[in-house]
Amino acid sequence: MVELIILAVFCVALFASLLTGAPLLYSLAFGLVLFAGYGVRCCGLRETLKMCWNGVKTARGILLLFVLLGLLTSMWRAAGTIPTVVSFAVELIRPEIFVLLTFVLNSAMSLLTGTALGTAATMGVICATIGRSMGMDGVSDSAWIGGAVLAGVYFGNRISPISSMALLTAGITKTDIYQNIRDMVRTTWLPFLMSSVVYFTAGMNVDVTAGVAGASGVVGASGVPNVAELFAKDFSLSLWSLMPAAVIVVLSVARVRTSLVLLWSSASAFVLALVIENQTFIDLLKSIIFGYKTTVPEIAKMVNGGGLLSMVNVFLIVVIAGCCGGIFKGTSLLQPVKSRIEKMSQNTNPFVATLACASLVSCVVCNQTLTIILTNQMTENLGAKNQALNLYDTAVTVIALVPWSVATVIVLNAVQAPNSAVLCACFLYLVPVCRVMIGLCGKKAV
Repeated sequence: MVELIILAVFCVALFASLLTGAPLLYSLAFGLVLFAGYGVRCCGLRETLKMCWNGVKTARGILLLFVLLGLLTSMWRAAGTIPTVVSFAVELIRPEIFVLLTFVLNSAMSLLTGTALGTAATMGVICATIGRSMGMDGVSDSAWIGGAVLAGVYFGNRISPISSMALLTAGITKTDIYQNIRDMVRTTWLPFLMSSVVYFTAGMNVDVTAGVAGASGVVGASGVPNVAELFAKDFSLSLWSLMPAAVIVVLSVARVRTSLVLLWSSASAFVLALVIENQTFIDLLKSIIFGYKTTVPEIAKMVNGGGLLSMVNVFLIVVIAGCCGGIFKGTSLLQPVKSRIEKMSQNTNPFVATLACASLVSCVVCNQTLTIILTNQMTENLGAKNQALNLYDTAVTVIALVPWSVATVIVLNAVQAPNSAVLCACFLYLVPVCRVMIGLCGKKAV
């Protein structure tokens, strides 16, 4: 009973934070105090601190990626990589298909690279920048673009053979990754097709009448702005600027470790910024820490950003989530929930129970890795015919639908989208919804 009260109080704190607009860090820190108090009461202070440390250690790889992403996003701006890609891509884009194209491009990039965070920091940022340049900077438009990016980056995070989360799920369920991918294709094509229809329809209703470039009078006949003219005021727009993006693609295909991929891409961008864009060494160091800042006001909204400090909020969220996850794993705090999940499985089926468990766990632990591991721990004895597929269709994806989760915060932060974007991440909730609906139509979803 005490466990349920603690979890309920934490959930209330989270929702209160969302409603009042208070920083999520405050409610997460409050939750950590609650969970730590329970840990001390059950196991003592020393053991509780050990649990927290073990939890943080499980997330240290992600923490390193955040540092590298802050470095990458600033260097790609300084080297002119993002402005160059945007300038070329804008020539091929029409506003009425832009939202759909955002979803497809991010899906393709994440499938190729296997990283949601890397895709969000590159293709996601590029699509968001193009959207703002076309005047799609209202709350509604930003939500659709953010939702399309969010759905796209976690498409590949779920199904790519080089995705760390896909490999983690295969590892803990002791299954073959390539067989898992074949199974996932069966539950992917319909949600992907439905999402594409929704994004195409949403794009048809977008009104492109303003924006940074539009305000400057640089708009083509198709309604898509000629941003190259604006970017040329501060960047060379050389083909060499595409090298950092090429490094990402080539090294990812070669299955080089994600941290090294981001590091080498950042290093190449750093050199290009010095040689091609004539940036000074001191200015680049400032960009690495504080983020890139252009000297041209007309493009500031499109290119400013990145840097290590931009990742501080997300970094702290991961640390707190790691501490909480360690306490959950080392205590019986979640035991009452596990008992109810098992009962739900008996009344419905293992997939519905796994979906309910993943949804609850993701809301509490706010971390994709911990959500996958804890969901598997609480559902592995439900008798599912394909436990791995159930995890791929629930725990791997639903975490990105939680506005305060690490999986969501970092993506929406990178593309500067509102929290309401989760409502537009159609693919992420259509995957489990389609599984449930197929089960209701007579095919048992287990």
